[in-house]
Formats: sequence, C-alpha cells, structure tokens
Amino acid sequence: MANESSSFSIETAESPSIVPPVLLCILGVAGNAIAVAVVCSAVKSDQWQPFYRFVCGLALTDGLGVMLAVPFAIHRYATDFEYNYSQTVCDYMAVVQMFTIIASAMIVCTMSLERFMAIVFPYVYKSIQKGSRSLVMLVCVWALSAFLSSGHLMAGRHSRLFYPDSWCFVNFVSDNSTDLVFSFLYALTGLFLLITTFVTNVILVVVMIKKKCSKSSSLTADRHGTHIILFLFSVVLLFSICILPILMNMLQHLIGIHENSPSFELLGIEMATANSVIDPWVYIIFRRETFTLIRRAYYTCTCTRMPVYSSEAKQSTDCTQPMNRENGDLNKEEA
Repeated sequence: MANESSSFSIETAESPSIVPPVLLCILGVAGNAIAVAVVCSAVKSDQWQPFYRFVCGLALTDGLGVMLAVPFAIHRYATDFEYNYSQTVCDYMAVVQMFTIIASAMIVCTMSLERFMAIVFPYVYKSIQKGSRSLVMLVCVWALSAFLSSGHLMAGRHSRLFYPDSWCFVNFVSDNSTDLVFSFLYALTGLFLLITTFVTNVILVVVMIKKKCSKSSSLTADRHGTHIILFLFSVVLLFSICILPILMNMLQHLIGIHENSPSFELLGIEMATANSVIDPWVYIIFRRETFTLIRRAYYTCTCTRMPVYSSEAKQSTDCTQPMNRENGDLNKEEA
C-alpha cells in the first residue's frame, strides 16, 4: 500500500490467531446492544436522567466502534493476510479506533464529573441542571473526539499500518513533526482524562463512605446511587488497565525511550478494544435492579431460615421493613 509500511513484516510461519478479533467483535456488538436495550427498557422516556443518557452514549460509541472497525481485521485474518488495506481503509480504521478510545474516555470522565457535582455540590448541580445538558455534552465530546482522531488527516498526513498489518493508528513512530504533534496531543489528552477520572472517582468513593457512616445522610447517599459509584469506579479501573498500555506505548515512542515492539503494540490495541467489550457488561452487573434482586434474595433466605420460636409478627416486620424502605427510597429517587 502507499502508506509507510510496518517495520515488522509477517514472515513467521505461524500467523496471529483470528480468535481474539472474532470474540471482540461478537461480544462487543452484543454486549453494547444489550446495554442500550436494558437502559431503554428500564427508564421511562420522561425520566431520562443524565447518567442514563451517558450510559447510552458510551454503549453506542463502544458498540459502533467495534462494529465498524473490527470486521476489516477479521477479513484480513480470514484471508491469511492476503487481503491488504488500501490507504483509504487504513485511514478510516484509524479514525474509528482512535475515536472510540478517546470518546469513551471522555464520556466516562464526564459521567464522573457529573456525579461529583451531584454529590459534592448538590445545590450548584440542581441550579444548573437542564434537560438537554447531557445531550449537548455528548455532542461536544463526540465533536472533540472526532477532531483528535482525524486531525492528522486534516493536516495532510496519513495513518500507519501496525503489526500484524491488521490495525491502523496515527503514526506515533514517525519523525514527521505533524505526526508527532497530533500523536502527543492524543496521548496526553487520554492520559489527562484517565488521571482526572481516577482522582474524581476516588473522591466520590470517600464522600460516599462518609455519607454512609452518617445516619442523617444515609438516605441522601442511597438516593445518589451507590450502584452508580460502583459502576463508575469499576469502569475507571478497567479503563485504566485496558487503555494505559497503548497510551504509554505512544508516549514512550514519542519521547524516544522505547523501540518498536510489534507484539506489545498489538496487545495494546487489543486491550483497548476489549475495554469496549467489557464496559456494557459492567453496567448490566452494577444496575440498581441487580442490587435490589440481590438484597431481596438475601432477605428471603434470611427470613426462611429464621428460628421457629420467633414471633410471627416480628418475623414479618424484620423481613418486610428493609424491602419497604428500599422501595420507598427508589420511589423518592425517581420523583
């Protein structure tokens, strides 16, 4: 192809396995589709809180990113690497993959900041809350992500094919100043988002623990959604593990302390794609309804195992009071 060829050609007898990209594609598309369906079925159209809009935006970004890019890699694997990308396809794949990674990072960061404002500064949050605010923020996130992902193309440069010639990215191993500028901008933005999101969620966890320890604030803490904080913290943890390798690999190349490592670069992009697969399943697990089912199952098992000599009235009160309180808190949250 016309683009700068990868510094590592596939001359080994044993080519990389097709299994990882196939699994990533199937699980990524299915998981994100299920996440969108779950959110849409669980939330009424007139009760779309910002958190649910962000979850839908994250699932759509991840799902479409996997669906629009990974099939090209699968086709190349399936043809035993006889199918070669044109420069146009390579640029397209690079934009899609870069957009998915950075847009997901921005959405998760935005979700964390939104929860931070709602919990730490509730009065300020309520005073600026508007129905279309979250949608505007999503559009801004997607627009900025599109610029960061395609900036090198708008500057007249091209994307680079990386080992095993199945994925493309901005040319962060180039000596060209334009490539270096956009690579630095992309990597530093991703690293800044990671740090900001991690620090914000650590503060949120500390604040939630303090609220839980205060009896007078227990209802407020529950209404802000412990399940939301757990979801965000889990996503941030997984996101850091999955995205950090590709970002650190870029920065190490850019500052000249790391030589080409094709296998590590491939692992980095596979882990970044895996993040898009894991995110929706984390949401499905940490939904409020999941916690409600677990609590009810616990109360049911506890009540059925209560001693026979316990009074029937006391048993009924002990078993129903926690669930009634839980339902009451849920109704207040939705109000």
